[in-house]
Amino acid sequence: RSRPNDEQKWLVKGESAIQRYETWTTHSEWNFENKYLLLEAESLFSQGNYDSAEKKYIASIESARRHKFIHEQGLALDLLASLYKLRGDSDKETECLEGAYGCYETWGAHGLLSHIRDE
Repeated sequence: RSRPNDEQKWLVKGESAIQRYETWTTHSEWNFENKYLLLEAESLFSQGNYDSAEKKYIASIESARRHKFIHEQGLALDLLASLYKLRGDSDKETECLEGAYGCYETWGAHGLLSHIRDE
């Protein structure tokens, strides 16, 4: 398969997932809001809409924190760090990676800790 076909396939799957999570969020904000926001952030990031993606990442982090999903808070911080790296903002990148590290450490995700240490 060629890359453009794969990209289109994954964009369609992503949009479908976003729609499902949006619906599920109306039934259980506690369980699904941060995941929905993170999927939206990733979609916006993949489209090059970095300012909007940043806002969605931050909203996902805050939702995960509020709803006590420490592992998903770490994931969103890790992904936001990638956005800051792309922008060349090493201070914010480091801040996010340190936050992600703390989340992963609390959660006991030792493999992810080495991933962050290697960055």
